[in-house]
Amino acid sequence: MKTLEVFRAQLAAWDVSLPACAEERLCEYARLLSSYERANVIGTRDFDRVMLDHVLDSLSCLLFSRTVQASDLADVGSGGGLPGIPLAIVLPGAPFKLFEATGKKADFLQYAVERLGLAGVRVVNARVEDAGRDPELRASHDVCTVRAVARLSVLAEYCLPLLTVGGHVVAMKGEVSDDECAEGVRAASALGGRMLQTVEVPLLSSMEQKSRRLVVLEKTSTTSDLYPRRVGLPAKSPLGRG
Repeated sequence: MKTLEVFRAQLAAWDVSLPACAEERLCEYARLLSSYERANVIGTRDFDRVMLDHVLDSLSCLLFSRTVQASDLADVGSGGGLPGIPLAIVLPGAPFKLFEATGKKADFLQYAVERLGLAGVRVVNARVEDAGRDPELRASHDVCTVRAVARLSVLAEYCLPLLTVGGHVVAMKGEVSDDECAEGVRAASALGGRMLQTVEVPLLSSMEQKSRRLVVLEKTSTTSDLYPRRVGLPAKSPLGRG
């Protein structure tokens, strides 16, 4: 099957419908990712791989229904804009913030946002530990997405301070060991959250078979002012480590 046929078939299998012109804009975004020359913001420049391994993969976040219903979203460690930009394209009514600490990647994000005309998307070039202590950004989002950034315990400390009570972290993961899961549960509890559910991401036989899931954390109470800790400490000394 051709790339766009696989793309459409997988979305249909997920029961995901795209708004008008969204597919065209997603393809334009994939072309931006694969052709950007100022920095290497993604591991491949092959359009087909970008569309299936990155753009389509990002849209799996829609399998968690609260993502579709969100009114203010944050994408942490956005890198080349994954999953934030594909989600912003298919959820045009919701404001997004793309958090990225690396200046060259943040420059690409701003370039892509402008080229795609994503008026509701703001790029935040800052370390997420600092952003989580900013009164304007702290406790101001109802969904926080994150893809391939760190262990669950670290993601919890990065993301839960950014959420309102009742908000959700949608963490895109592959295999998650029992140890990582247990550590994540303990960290979430210390941060005013809990492990809510794991959503398996089913893939068609025409897709490259790999293990994909969404691990969802829910914020159940206010995060202590102790968190997030200073820059670098969440990754160096994760909460919940046994």
